[in-house]
Amino acid sequence: MTRQPHVIVIGAGFSGLLTAIHMLRGAATVRVSLIERRSAFGPGTAYDTGNADHLLNVRLGNMSAFPDTPTHLADWLGQQAHWEASGEFITRGVYGAYLRDLLDEAVADNPGRLALVSGQAVSLDRLDATWSVTLDGGESLIGDAVVLAIGNQEPSTPAGIDEDLRRSSLYVENPWSGGALVPDQARQVLLIGTGLTAVDIALALERPGRTITALSRHGLLPRAHATVSTPAVAMTFSGSVSQIMQQARAASRTQDWREVFDALRHQAIAIWRGWDMAERQRFIRHVRPVWDVHRHRLAPVIARRIASLIADGSLCITPGKIVQIKRDGDAIQAVYRPRGRRRSVIRRFDAVVNCTGPLGRVADSADPLIQDVLHKGFAAPDPMGLGFQVDEDGDLIHPTSTASNLHVIGPLARATFWEMTSVPDLRGQAQKLAERILVEVRDA
Repeated sequence: MTRQPHVIVIGAGFSGLLTAIHMLRGAATVRVSLIERRSAFGPGTAYDTGNADHLLNVRLGNMSAFPDTPTHLADWLGQQAHWEASGEFITRGVYGAYLRDLLDEAVADNPGRLALVSGQAVSLDRLDATWSVTLDGGESLIGDAVVLAIGNQEPSTPAGIDEDLRRSSLYVENPWSGGALVPDQARQVLLIGTGLTAVDIALALERPGRTITALSRHGLLPRAHATVSTPAVAMTFSGSVSQIMQQARAASRTQDWREVFDALRHQAIAIWRGWDMAERQRFIRHVRPVWDVHRHRLAPVIARRIASLIADGSLCITPGKIVQIKRDGDAIQAVYRPRGRRRSVIRRFDAVVNCTGPLGRVADSADPLIQDVLHKGFAAPDPMGLGFQVDEDGDLIHPTSTASNLHVIGPLARATFWEMTSVPDLRGQAQKLAERILVEVRDA
């Protein structure tokens, strides 16, 4: 009987799903188990939304799940009776339906080879040449290789949040956890953060008579995509952080800054790998806020809506540092220091939503599996707080462990790849990782 290698993929969002699909396509004998702690397999947290205001921040022409079939998503949309979009930007919910269809197709095309396992993976153990993954219900799976496709971690509590407030219904730690965010009667709402999450939440919370204040250190909002897609421009960037930023600024004087950043993005992984630790830390400390708002953009219609909310006073963007936010009876007292000022400001709000984005420091994670692999020495935290230490092939590394066939894909691999959060980055990595794993399990 032909041996059937078994690969366990923990996390059934985009990264895990596509890695599994490529493995199933690449070998007729491999079996794959997809473990997912959420109720939905396929879309992950990012695309499991029915809100029509939540659009992709990448044009649909660059959102095919397969890098070698760039029209795959457009072809799928052409077969749908109904789908929502604004120009070239479809809703995230529609993209989630696309991923669910890919999953259904993979299950149907590979009978007995793709298992969908519901549950939280809580521990990982090495058994000679195989791995054992234990779920929160006590079930264990044995596999020849394991892929950690956990995705983004939940947000951490911002500094200055009082513990009494944190435990109350007036404060929302994770805006993507489901359920109503804030009561309808809340008139003054504070968002901590001004990035993409804050934009989504501001649109979701918009109500007549409600004022939303978004507070962050720099007060920077994501920039907008151009109304019309522009062709790629050939540019080359090299050198230190400051040299590359000088090159980008110089190029932006004669070309649209979006074209410049797109060209820079395509070289980001190579540039990142060429920097030493000190240069990477310099980028994170001084340039990352600017990079993020230019790199992760808004669909034009969303940018116009945000501008309209700001113009009519419904949304206020405030640069500043939190001093303390605490509960004050049935309300909230927020003390913050506006950027460039010495004196703090005291304001009252009816609700606070944490929009700071996902946790990067895995050592602080509440995920039991992450803590387990760190404790057992199968992984180590990246000193920059970007996830795990990962080699250039996507393997977890740790100075005290020699365990093989343990891989990571997605945001927790940013320490090595930097650009590893969006579909254009992840789809190619998923294909390469699947090919490597098939070689490993075939030769095992």
